[in-house]
Amino acid sequence: MIMKLSYSIIGMAITGALLIISIPFLFNNPIGNILYFIIAILAAALIFFTVTSIRTRRKLDEEFKQKFH
Repeated sequence: MIMKLSYSIIGMAITGALLIISIPFLFNNPIGNILYFIIAILAAALIFFTVTSIRTRRKLDEEFKQKFH
């Protein structure tokens, strides 16, 4: 469960960094519509990793409360 959370956080960091890097290319678009498609995929991946990490964190909190309270 902790590994799943750590992979989700790493995935968020990587996709967020790629989105930040791709923003300047929107103003000087060298490759056309493919860039918009790539940005949409990266945004969807970022949302997926965010939701996964939030759900995993809540499950870990529930397990911790059951174990130690």
